[in-house]
Amino acid sequence: MRGGRPEEGVTMKPWLLAGMGVWIIAGMAWHAIAGEVPMPPVEPRIIPPALSWASLLTSVVYGLVGLILLLIGYYSYELITPFSVKDELISHRNPAVGMVVAAFILGMAIIIAAAII
Repeated sequence: MRGGRPEEGVTMKPWLLAGMGVWIIAGMAWHAIAGEVPMPPVEPRIIPPALSWASLLTSVVYGLVGLILLLIGYYSYELITPFSVKDELISHRNPAVGMVVAAFILGMAIIIAAAII
C-alpha cells in the first residue's frame, strides 16, 4: 500500500466478501423469517375538512384582527422613527426606507401569525 492506495491486483478477502453476502441475504429474508410480508404501498385518501359558517367566520375574524394589529404596528413604527416614513416613501421615493418598512411589516406579520395560530 503506497500513498493510501491499494496496490493493483489486490482483491477483497474471500471471508469478508462471504460475510457481507450473508448479511445481505439475511436482510432480504428478514420479512419472510418473521412471517411478515411487505405490503404494497397504499395511496392515502385525502379527507377534506368540513366547511362550516362558523369556521369561515372565525377565519375572517382572525384575518381582520391580524390586519388591525399590523396597522397598529406600522403606525407605532411611524411614531418611533425621527422622520416621517410616509413622506420619505411618497415624496422622496427612498428605496432604503421602503426596504426597511417592508422588512418591518414582514416581521410583524410573522409574529402576529404565530400568535394567532
